[in-house]
Amino acid sequence: MIFSEYGYEKIIRGSAPGFFGAAQYSIRGEIKSIMIKCVIIDDDPVTARLIGEAVKKEGHQYRVAHTLGEGLQTARQEGPDLIFLDITLPDGSGMDLLGTFLGLASEPEVIVISASGDEKSVETAIYLGAWDYVQKPVSNAALRHMIRQALRYRQDKAGRTRLVALKRPGMIGDSPALHRCLQEVAKAASSAAPCLIHGETGVGKELAARIIHENSSRCGGPFVILDCAALQESLINSTLFGHVKGAFTGANADKKGLVEIADKGVLFLDEIGELPMSAQKNLLRVLQEQTFLPVGAAREKKSDFRLVSATNRDLAAMADQQLFRQDLLHRVMGQEVFVPPLRERLEDMAQLTAYFLQKICESHGLPTKGNSPDFLPTLQNYAWPGNIREFAHCMENTVVNAGGEPIVYPQHLPSYIRVRIRSGEMEKPQSAPQEPEAGEAGDTGRTLKEARQEGARRAEKLYLQRLLAGGEKSVQELCEQAGISKPHFYELLRRHGLESPGKKKF
Repeated sequence: MIFSEYGYEKIIRGSAPGFFGAAQYSIRGEIKSIMIKCVIIDDDPVTARLIGEAVKKEGHQYRVAHTLGEGLQTARQEGPDLIFLDITLPDGSGMDLLGTFLGLASEPEVIVISASGDEKSVETAIYLGAWDYVQKPVSNAALRHMIRQALRYRQDKAGRTRLVALKRPGMIGDSPALHRCLQEVAKAASSAAPCLIHGETGVGKELAARIIHENSSRCGGPFVILDCAALQESLINSTLFGHVKGAFTGANADKKGLVEIADKGVLFLDEIGELPMSAQKNLLRVLQEQTFLPVGAAREKKSDFRLVSATNRDLAAMADQQLFRQDLLHRVMGQEVFVPPLRERLEDMAQLTAYFLQKICESHGLPTKGNSPDFLPTLQNYAWPGNIREFAHCMENTVVNAGGEPIVYPQHLPSYIRVRIRSGEMEKPQSAPQEPEAGEAGDTGRTLKEARQEGARRAEKLYLQRLLAGGEKSVQELCEQAGISKPHFYELLRRHGLESPGKKKF
């Protein structure tokens, strides 16, 4: 372990936490074995048998599990190289524990098994780190080809070791979900290709872009930001490409655009999905030719910049709906990075809390505060829809509410968070305590995170049941009430086996 100005650095799979800053992330490792171990998790015996036969014909070993709980236990025991994971299982969705499987010590490749209509789940699984997917009914030839490809990919990934000392100031945590994100960041930093960063609002997409820039060969150049959502359409060309004096009323002097300012550095387009179609066409030409024409100018200029973009929208779906240019989409997604939401990084909560308490207390001129034993569990019972941005504001309010007290308690949290947590607790059915059944949240064979995930799944289903029972409403009205999109709504109904308002059971 060494100390740098950015914080601690670790070798991948080491024990040192990536707390304040840096870690060494392996883009390639090494693996010598030829025979792989495979775990097949599917409640359909026909599908499981077909996959098992394909694995055996390729000369590999396998074990079958028919439930999510059994599959996790088997995977922990076997340390597999490859996992086939069904999305729909009797005791939950494979998506709920995808991150857990990917975070196993053997770092397996996960192939998702989907049924027709699971396209949204498959897309999400790929973003979260799944290697590929296979759709039912499965084909033996396709399965064997996929197994060979997965093994070849795994050996290639592990065969050429290269450690990258990734400086990551402000990106706090050491959870499996964040680790996978930082692996993608390290790959993007080592490349010169355009990069597209996916993630919900508030997860830290701009921070990821800055880390890519700071660890790239362009780190000595400028990092230029354009918030596409705040851009006035009438000023797009002037903002991006600049203008010459007299080009329009009010243009009293020549002005450089952001494309020119970003020369030898990075141009970061935040929320690129909000860029109007007219601007998308002009941007595409700049990316193709590396030249641009300032407004009112007679001669083009050149700019050597790297484009890094970010979005919280599904650009592929927008392109299908002709709301985003397909050719521009292909240009901006040379490298892809997925920044996970905070609810998938609950293991990082202790480090995040310590980091923000120290930072905020220092800014207020206060001694660093500690936290009570029930403070972290309370934070982990909240869904954090605003992600890291919301968490930072929450910690700011908590410090203010605590005043001169040296310890922060749940009572110091903002009122709206306490109310929402309490409301969630009150919605749970009140019944006499019972002995938990095997595989339920009380099963000590599970980790605390898995127990919480199971509880969240049950609460999600209960919410949907009450939402559907709330009267005759259209799907659009239900989606607006729940604050989710139609595709997400239908995916949740399918996942929990519920009927839509049209009485279609998923």
